[in-house]
Amino acid sequence: MSKMSELSQALDELTACGEGLIRAANAIREIFSAEAEPEAQSADTPAEEPARYTFAEVRKAFSAKSHAGYTEQIRALIARYGADKLSTVREEDYPALMADLEAIE
Repeated sequence: MSKMSELSQALDELTACGEGLIRAANAIREIFSAEAEPEAQSADTPAEEPARYTFAEVRKAFSAKSHAGYTEQIRALIARYGADKLSTVREEDYPALMADLEAIE
């Protein structure tokens, strides 16, 4: 692996760690700022929001899968979302894209 490739991978991992810390801090802030207990979920309320991903998280997952030898499948997957490269995939497609990526074996 070239030095630039190693540096790029290390930066991706550092970015993901930073984003994880931000999510953890926001979750702790939410816990301590909540004034009342959450109400029971009504029948017409959706059970769960779809997962949200940042580009850095998506890029890291795709990089790992590519390093595992699935480059051709990844290119086909990106094309299925009407893009020629990962950075041109629409952000609203990230949850479905990540689910499809996990199915690649």
